[in-house]
Amino acid sequence: MRYILITVMFLLSLILPGTLFHFWAWSGIKPDLLMLLTIYMAAHHRRLSSLLWGLGAGLLEDFYLGRYIGMYTLTLLVVAFLSNWLTERWYRENFLLTTFMVFIVTAVGQICVAFLALGAGLQWSMADIAQLVFGVALYNAVLVPITYPLIHRSFQYGWLRYRPRYER
Repeated sequence: MRYILITVMFLLSLILPGTLFHFWAWSGIKPDLLMLLTIYMAAHHRRLSSLLWGLGAGLLEDFYLGRYIGMYTLTLLVVAFLSNWLTERWYRENFLLTTFMVFIVTAVGQICVAFLALGAGLQWSMADIAQLVFGVALYNAVLVPITYPLIHRSFQYGWLRYRPRYER
């Protein structure tokens, strides 16, 4: 059940920004749900599995978007590493601290996206980059009080909790 739920969350995080959140955009800014899911996964897993999740999710997002292969792979790899590193040092059960962490990590991830897009030849102004970074980071941070308690509880006690083979 755990892997089915993770797959459904992954698919929804790819599909919802282009469909449902298209109507809830603030000045064209939509949340990066896959980045938010990567932050949550990295916060609740060890470093190697976090990095593998970031690498795999980023690669699949690159193939889904189909334009610049490697942009989201590198970005979600950095996001997974930074999230895992911060949650090793911070208290995971503090939702206010988690909201701040999501804001910071999302901002770093969006800065990576912006610099990789500039490196790919996209003509973005600094004002557009600042609006994108701040807007997506704020949007993801606003979603934390709604989504994180459910996800965290599920990782601790519910369907997302990892159970070794001998426990199953």
